[in-house]
Amino acid sequence: MSYWRNEIKPLLDAETGTIFKQAPIRVTLAFPNRYSVGMASLGYQVIYRMFNQEEGVACERAFLPEDPEAFARAGQTIPTVESGRPAGDCQLFAMSVSFELDLTNIIRTLDLSGMHPLREERDENDPIVMIGGPFTSSNPYPLTPFADLIIIGDGEQIVPVVSEALRESVTREDFFDLIDGMPGVFIPSRHVHEPKWATAPKELLPAYSQIVTPHSELSNMFLVEAQRGCPRPCTFCLARTMYGPNRNNGGDELLERIPDWATKVGLVGAALSDFPHTKYVGRQLTERGIKLGVSSIRADTVDEELATILKAGGLRTFTVASDAPSERLRRWLKKGITTEDLLKTAQISRDLGFSGLKVYMMIGLGPENDDDITELISFTKDLAKVNRIALGISPFVPKRHTPHFADPFAGVKTIEGRLKRIQKELRTTAELRNVSAKWAWVESVIARGGPEVGMAAYAIYKDESIGAWKKALDEIGWNDEFETNATSIELPPGRYVSRHEETLAV
Repeated sequence: MSYWRNEIKPLLDAETGTIFKQAPIRVTLAFPNRYSVGMASLGYQVIYRMFNQEEGVACERAFLPEDPEAFARAGQTIPTVESGRPAGDCQLFAMSVSFELDLTNIIRTLDLSGMHPLREERDENDPIVMIGGPFTSSNPYPLTPFADLIIIGDGEQIVPVVSEALRESVTREDFFDLIDGMPGVFIPSRHVHEPKWATAPKELLPAYSQIVTPHSELSNMFLVEAQRGCPRPCTFCLARTMYGPNRNNGGDELLERIPDWATKVGLVGAALSDFPHTKYVGRQLTERGIKLGVSSIRADTVDEELATILKAGGLRTFTVASDAPSERLRRWLKKGITTEDLLKTAQISRDLGFSGLKVYMMIGLGPENDDDITELISFTKDLAKVNRIALGISPFVPKRHTPHFADPFAGVKTIEGRLKRIQKELRTTAELRNVSAKWAWVESVIARGGPEVGMAAYAIYKDESIGAWKKALDEIGWNDEFETNATSIELPPGRYVSRHEETLAV
């Protein structure tokens, strides 16, 4: 209990909205990353509340320690936040996973909770391991060696089904019989292919925070979901496919969910500047003296009125996404953002006194060449003449359930070369932050991999590194089946030239 008392209890004491409940059926809801990361996840908080609303079910949270290696050496077991009981002491051990690179953290979390990570090594006496979240909707297959149950799609539709099955079942097989065939339910011991995704009906929305804490990465911020899905056709993004049809919530509907004690509110959505009530909700909140945060704003819909509301809500730096280094590649991605849109946003941010503009960018797109990087450098210099600029640069990672599924990953050497050029030519012009090309490669492997990639992760989870990943993938005989595919600006996204020079549709 010393770890819980010294490390977890202070976090617990700082929370507002924690649920304390005892019931016959114990559920542990784990997040395979640090507390501060997990508590910034709106989906994680929604599932926590929903399980605790179920009759006969009590749900407590658990998180990966800050230093898993030291924790393991000390021979400790992860405790739950609410009571300090061992996280593995439950009927259902559920995990919400947001990122592909948390694959090894999933394995660590199971191990440090006192369970064998491999599904085949567990038995009737162990908790049922359920994994859901954005990762599973993107690609569930690397998780099949570890999960007894994988949830794909919206959790709001699944929690009541799982809870009822827990109440009515006596054995694991009873439990699986009761949920088998439901939308979003993937049982690796029974199923080969992922099922139809679960899509929450509008009446179960909006999602909103249960707990607010100063120790979240979104410190003391109450989150409420303005929209789910996305109305835009951008070909690289999972929001349109993963979260189903676009569902907008009403402005007053959102305001009713925000408690009187909230001092900071974050509006969550894939395209908030397309959400019809952003200005109304923002104005209502800022007039109440509430700080305002937004998850995404599109440069082509920014106007002075919206920027003024965000400034009144305490926003200091304006953030938009270019998503491609040139206009021709943005058109190819169906992004719909022009250089003129970015310049206009920079001018509005300057005129209203924002301290700067942050622009998110991907490089390594299939048809990308040196001319595209030249354009990126050129328009960044133009933006920097208007306001202070920060570039957030990420390598493009093709994902399943998008037209780019079979696009090749650009390669570490190519991406590092382009990053080096950008850094050299813009080092005195803009602040640059970039994601590692090597770890983006690992993400691309996981994003399109199968159970064998999960087993490679299992081989290295106690000592993860790029070198360890390369060795483990070599040992399982992994090869990049998409490496020889060639995308072209003349072809729409999702079409490529194969090694036989045949054009195929993905």
